[in-house]
Amino acid sequence: MIRVTACVILLLAATSVWSAEGKLTAVKSPPAGLSDAVKAALAPTGQQVSADGAAVCTVWLAKSLAVKDGFKPSSTVKYPFTPGQFIGVMLVEKKSEFTDFRGQEVAAGAYTLRYGQQPVDGNHVGTSELYDFLLAVPAATDADPAAIKTPEDLFKRSAKTAGSNHPAIYSLLPPAAEAQAAAIEHDSGKEYWILTVLGQDAAGKAIPMKLIVVGKSEA
Repeated sequence: MIRVTACVILLLAATSVWSAEGKLTAVKSPPAGLSDAVKAALAPTGQQVSADGAAVCTVWLAKSLAVKDGFKPSSTVKYPFTPGQFIGVMLVEKKSEFTDFRGQEVAAGAYTLRYGQQPVDGNHVGTSELYDFLLAVPAATDADPAAIKTPEDLFKRSAKTAGSNHPAIYSLLPPAAEAQAAAIEHDSGKEYWILTVLGQDAAGKAIPMKLIVVGKSEA
């Protein structure tokens, strides 16, 4: 049985890409259980992640990613997205044991992925230097790709993914501006596998994104 954590892959058109630990394969058909509106918002191709010869998860990115006008990255926020924004869809495969970045177990099935930021409060001091995350929401309860407008609603809905009082989160790291293609790197110190992929905005401009696909927070 495969044990993996925080698997978030964003779209890049490709056939197969191998790393030392896994494989990416292009997938055309989105998962069952999505609303027509969510299906219509997705790009036509997703990426399936396999490890040790077995599928772990598949992710479809939105056709385009809305970005904030005039956005400038700060020391804590690196991505030009709005909290609650629809980013894509993730399918957790049946044969994997899957967790989020906090180590919470996530059951097999389809989930929407939405952008969120770590709350600035006493409960999260020292948990992460960066505030950018993706949150998984059960697709059966998230039929509209329009933004979820309040953080409280987003967190509550995502918490249902793990059956806990904490949202199911996936950590985003600062992207490399020059990234041109999907890549996987290993942080041996933290035992993370980190994936770089490219999204795009409505004008077709590339948006590099860097995500921890295997590994969990030490905090």
